Amino acid sequence: MDRDSFDDDDNKPDSKAGKYFEFDCPECNAHNPYEDGFIVGAEVLCFYCGSNFKAAMSGSRLKMKSI
Repeated sequence: MDRDSFDDDDNKPDSKAGKYFEFDCPECNAHNPYEDGFIVGAEVLCFYCGSNFKAAMSGSRLKMKSI
């Protein structure tokens, strides 16, 4: 997956590293790019509203759980 062409309907990790490089904040809907990426189970921060989340999977989709 090309990090520069994120598709909201295709929220899959980079196939080589198992990392995600962006997410949309469930609190403020802001797009948050992560240059170094993050994996499922990592804690991430919304750069816009400051909310903290833990990356989790729901079926085959990435979900952000408030912490």
